[in-house]
Amino acid sequence: METWRFVAGVVMILALGLIGVALATNFRGVTEWHMRRSMATASVLRRVPPWRWLPDAQYDERLARFVLLERVMGAVFAAASVLFLITLVHHVLSGEPMPSSR
Repeated sequence: METWRFVAGVVMILALGLIGVALATNFRGVTEWHMRRSMATASVLRRVPPWRWLPDAQYDERLARFVLLERVMGAVFAAASVLFLITLVHHVLSGEPMPSSR
């Protein structure tokens, strides 16, 4: 197995896992902080008339919905990192080369 693919796999597993767990558990309020920043950045889109079909919910309700959505996405990222870990361990133990796009 090529060394750079192994290192890239480990780095990807760590990054995806840490980000996923941080978002899923709202570690130190990282999910809520990210959603507040995202909503502040995208607040310009709320004033565009074609989007008037969106329900006019209070800021706190929208924030709570988006935080829940981002926590679910964090759980998906954490689950994906576990699947990548299983794949990496399988390829290391079996001695097969990791598949490439070539």
